[in-house]
Amino acid sequence: MKLVKAYLFLYNAAAAIGWCFVLGNLVWGVYANDPWSAVEWSLKISQTAAILEVLHALLGVVRTNVFSTLLQVLSRIYILWVVTNPFQDVVGQFLAFKTMVLAWCLTEIPRYAYFAVGQVQKPPKWMTWLRYSSFMPLYPVGAASEAACLYTVLPLIKEARPYSIYMPNTLNFALDSYFTSICSLLIYIPGLPFMYSHMIAQRAKYVNPADVPSMSATKKVD
Repeated sequence: MKLVKAYLFLYNAAAAIGWCFVLGNLVWGVYANDPWSAVEWSLKISQTAAILEVLHALLGVVRTNVFSTLLQVLSRIYILWVVTNPFQDVVGQFLAFKTMVLAWCLTEIPRYAYFAVGQVQKPPKWMTWLRYSSFMPLYPVGAASEAACLYTVLPLIKEARPYSIYMPNTLNFALDSYFTSICSLLIYIPGLPFMYSHMIAQRAKYVNPADVPSMSATKKVD
């Protein structure tokens, strides 16, 4: 148990620091008018590392909703690697790209810091409030920015078809990135209300616990 808590502390502390680097690089990149080059590696490392959170949920290392974790992580991974990376010279100059990364940073820094502190002691009330309240403006901004980036580069994806897999092949499997991009864009329609209502419920549990009955029987969900 102590080993798990030590691992979670190191993971969350490292993630919080990583996203601080992304934020600092973003500020510099906007000033230098080259945000993608400034954030590229810190963003790729910080966001891709979030795949571990899906494994944490599946293995029971943390008590969290596997579906909501998978939805959020995969949507960002898709935006980063399929939408942004192949068309970085175009996407990197979008205002939506800048607001997207900013929203990600301002969401993740307090979230990871909260969970890192939580492995050592009970987080202070201000940290709990920040962790479960910052999503209210940041989730819509982040999701809208992601969708805007994806929608804008759809013609480029249609032409280039990055990461697509065509048959015949030894796996007998086909994947078209243009089709998956359209599906991903459509998922934002039910996905944002689902994630937002999920976070509203979590906020009620942790910020206003007196409003929720039987709190002691409720699982911790991040």
